[in-house]
Amino acid sequence: MTKPHVSIIIPFSRKEQTQVVLACLEQQTYPADLVEILLVGAQSSVLSQHYAIKAVETKPIYYPGEARNIGAHEATGKYLLFLDDDCAPAANWIEENIAALGRPGIGAVGGQITGKSRAFFARCVDFSRFGFYQIGREREMVVCSASLGVAKEVFMEVGGFDETLRSEEDMDFCFRLQAHGYRTLYQPAIKVVHDHRRTTLSALLRYSYFYGRVSGLHVKRLYPGLSRRNKILLMVQQPHLYPLMMLPISLGATLNIVRLTVREYPAVLLYAPFIVASKLASHIGIWRWLFYGTHPQRIVKTE
Repeated sequence: MTKPHVSIIIPFSRKEQTQVVLACLEQQTYPADLVEILLVGAQSSVLSQHYAIKAVETKPIYYPGEARNIGAHEATGKYLLFLDDDCAPAANWIEENIAALGRPGIGAVGGQITGKSRAFFARCVDFSRFGFYQIGREREMVVCSASLGVAKEVFMEVGGFDETLRSEEDMDFCFRLQAHGYRTLYQPAIKVVHDHRRTTLSALLRYSYFYGRVSGLHVKRLYPGLSRRNKILLMVQQPHLYPLMMLPISLGATLNIVRLTVREYPAVLLYAPFIVASKLASHIGIWRWLFYGTHPQRIVKTE
């Protein structure tokens, strides 16, 4: 069977980490002549002399959905594989994406996102922010744009990523796929190593607060019937009621992560108190969003 052409789209912002990602893409088991790599962002052409890429120069882009959409419209492949510039793919990453996308009814696939650092608080970041992407069993669920594959035809059908979202644009995209009758699949055979470089408690809490603050409950409000979690959060979304529910919701979310991961990762029991703290920080951000809304120009991303 003839293998399809594939376009890999990487929003570019971090030169050093992007070089690691591109080096991994050079080692893929998939035929190189069937792969194009699009690096999208300001000064992306700085790497075009050293790697076989198509640099798509843009103004500075702060909303990741915009960079991904620009790359998708430039892409020529049958399949679009989105990859963050701090996520180094395994050698069979393309092969596993294409295999999963070939299954009936699948709209998008995501993979296992393993943190590079083994430092304690780095592992807390892995399990608090990417807990459902650690497990070794495939599941139908919303997948993360750090590693996300989709047929270009399907991508265009549902309108791509929402460019107005600073965060959770991948969640919004998956919910729209599901509303169109597609399934979204987490496939742990698709593997990337995430070099997020957050190794302290303060980095964990600031990171979680930031994403709660900029995302709020916007996407949950759009799709209340597609997720049990969405329904629960919307039931308590009144600003004066929300603080009373932050701790119970954070504890419930942490218990769910522990339940799903403890057999494979017993150390998650040690991370659990800090996962709770991370969830609380995120909900404090959401609470501020409920009061004040989002003012992106006033919110600086924490690295």
